[in-house]
Amino acid sequence: MTMKQFALRAAISAASMGIVIAGLSIHSPRVQAQDTEAMLSQVGLTIAPVPLNLAGLDQQMVGVGSYLVNAIGDCNGCHTGGGPPNFNYTANGNPYFVPTFFGPIEITPQTKVDPTVYLSGGMDFGPVGTPTGSGPYAGPDIIARNLTPNSAGVPEGGMTLVQFKQILRAGTDFDQIHPTCTAAQLAAINAGTTPPPVCIPTSPGNTTNGNLLQVMPWPTFSNLTDYDIDSIYAYLSAIPCIDNSSSPPPAGAPNELRNDCGTSTGSTGSVKQRKTR
Repeated sequence: MTMKQFALRAAISAASMGIVIAGLSIHSPRVQAQDTEAMLSQVGLTIAPVPLNLAGLDQQMVGVGSYLVNAIGDCNGCHTGGGPPNFNYTANGNPYFVPTFFGPIEITPQTKVDPTVYLSGGMDFGPVGTPTGSGPYAGPDIIARNLTPNSAGVPEGGMTLVQFKQILRAGTDFDQIHPTCTAAQLAAINAGTTPPPVCIPTSPGNTTNGNLLQVMPWPTFSNLTDYDIDSIYAYLSAIPCIDNSSSPPPAGAPNELRNDCGTSTGSTGSVKQRKTR
């Protein structure tokens, strides 16, 4: 074999190896995962029901977060105060109420989430304690929290990413709005004190832990990956702030929905000062 032939074969072999490596890279799990994340992100950005402020945020993570919040988790289904007949939808955008005309023909309205209450909290899940006293008193109602960012653009009224992960992983209630009743508080409830203390009464058969969120399905959400939670947090940083700092709270649930968008941000909030990771 001449040197020229050897060089030609070597070049062909190297080129073939490069094609093989490129093919393996294209079909590698890492590349496939990246493609999947990009696809889910695009879907998430498309279905977001409110305008997003992406300043300072990873757009792909925001999109993935929107996909998890809006297409998988239905977070808005619990974290709004809407009730029948429109729930969290606009008046003409509720898919559960289909107008029927003169015949059997039905027209389904275009589904449209109400952006004015999106993730602003307010759903009342009722009390979770053991009915206690002559009333009897079963504890304060559990109200879904406001998840929109505060005036600094921090989600859930100011929860850091570290706190947010602990909420989803362990159900920690940092607000401590519904603590377990102390012995003194139980005595006051049994004595008929009006209004009763804002706490969760328990019994030997129902030892509710007031340090934990009682309704949110955090035992399921605890299985989310760090990337999932980071993405959800990024998305919640990008949605508009809804200010209800001056609205009256639900009965028996003080400060549950409080969120201050700040005088300079109005109803849209600001996301320029946050750090998501």
